[in-house]
Amino acid sequence: MRRRNGLKKASPSAAPIVGIAIDGASAYGRGIMRGVMRYANGQRRWETYAMLRGTLDQGPHTWPRCDGAVCAGVSREVLESIRGRSRHCVVCSGSAIDAGERNVVCLDDRAAGAMAATHLREGRPAAFAFLGQPAVPHSRNRQKGFYAELQRRGDDGRIAEPFDHPGITHDLEHWPAMIEWVRRLTRPVAVFAADDVAAHDLAAACRRAEIAVPEQVAILGVNNDDLLCESAWPALSSIDAGFPLIGYAAAHLMDRLLAGERLERSQRHVRLPPLRVVRRRSTDLLAVTDPMVAVALRFIQEHACDPCSVEDVLDQLAVSRRTLELRFVKALGHTPREQMLRTQMEAARLLLIQPGMRLPTIARRCGFSDQSAFARAFRRVVGRSPSEYRRNATEGA
Repeated sequence: MRRRNGLKKASPSAAPIVGIAIDGASAYGRGIMRGVMRYANGQRRWETYAMLRGTLDQGPHTWPRCDGAVCAGVSREVLESIRGRSRHCVVCSGSAIDAGERNVVCLDDRAAGAMAATHLREGRPAAFAFLGQPAVPHSRNRQKGFYAELQRRGDDGRIAEPFDHPGITHDLEHWPAMIEWVRRLTRPVAVFAADDVAAHDLAAACRRAEIAVPEQVAILGVNNDDLLCESAWPALSSIDAGFPLIGYAAAHLMDRLLAGERLERSQRHVRLPPLRVVRRRSTDLLAVTDPMVAVALRFIQEHACDPCSVEDVLDQLAVSRRTLELRFVKALGHTPREQMLRTQMEAARLLLIQPGMRLPTIARRCGFSDQSAFARAFRRVVGRSPSEYRRNATEGA
């Protein structure tokens, strides 16, 4: 059989050839790649051809003819070339739906914005602000989700003007304007950045301007790119988008397309919810200035799933339960016990999307000896049952 670029020519009788074109320089692209290959290696029905960013920069002419292609983080020019040489194409980008792509698996950007609002509200900042690119669909949708959740919670009066971030640049010409924007905001302010690049840039600008993070400006990004988040000072909190799950779901959609299934639009456009907020120093305790509450929060974050009780927290502090509860409500708007439940449910959300993880095991790992009690607590905090959450979170996977 003739070969093209070292691969068999696609034919109905041969194993399908599926190409994977990703931006290998980003955690986003690498996560998508992991998910796609986890699916492909588990099924063992495809021949795969992977192109990372360096290869893609050589030009789109290098792409072979394939039965299908999964793309993440490639330019419009490269995508058009790939689409012209592949029977099916699945794009892993929140902006792709707005661009009219037929098959898309991506993060639910509005849900990410809502998650950001929920997290940043915990510190009761004086104001909320958004840093992003309104002209970019996924950034705009994250902003809409952020504002909608704040408005739903009655915080619309504390939403400040946004800042239009220029994205990746080779100079710092926008820093004076961004610093001036921060100085105009009512502080302490909680800033939701559309991605970790913008969050990293804001943290560096605040450091240059001697604006304290997180004491005066709490910063939360999206994508949980560990290199960006942990190289910033202070380290950046970020929303884990679950890119391996998105890649897995994209590969599953590709498998259905290759099988010739007739899919509805809702089955071709799959939005998966974000997994969790990965807490680092940039929102650590947010605007909480009460040292007693700060110590209790840190202990709860580290031990809630052991499990621990309010009495265990009190052992770390020389105060009564009533005093601690009053100071928690004043600082955060809820009790220590509620904070424990929220921390346990964050862990539960992450475990529920892991393949093969049974509910009794998840309940135990989150500090519950009884599965029914775990299910009741999960529904109270999250608003749906663990099974419903798992089904919605893994839709298409």
